[in-house]
Amino acid sequence: MTKYRILGAIFLVAVALQTLGCGSGSMSNSNRVLQSMTISPASADAQNFANGRVQFMATGTFNKAPSPQQVTFQPPYAGGWSLMANGGASLPATISPTGLAECVPGASGAVTVQALASANAAMGTGATGVAVRSTATLTCP
Repeated sequence: MTKYRILGAIFLVAVALQTLGCGSGSMSNSNRVLQSMTISPASADAQNFANGRVQFMATGTFNKAPSPQQVTFQPPYAGGWSLMANGGASLPATISPTGLAECVPGASGAVTVQALASANAAMGTGATGVAVRSTATLTCP
């Protein structure tokens, strides 16, 4: 937890310095912004994957090259992977910080896999928040 606080503080200081040190509007032209994101596979049945483990990957579309590109949820983009139960049921799976999903032994059902990326970017003389979300479906046998 402390590691993330330190990284967050460093990021905020960098954004503040970049914003305060910006003498022209040209800074807004140099920022690369995540516009949308897709998850692959979009739908997966865990029984069709080795050991029932499914590796999900988030690919982002950015306003500047390189685009599309994998979103790794590292600075400047925070966020990560999560699961949401469909219909209020208990979660039949778990997911790692790298997007590796695994069904819980004995559990079955479908679950929504979510990737959420967020960032605060200096844009000209102010700061702009960016948040992009995408979902996929995992079915546990």
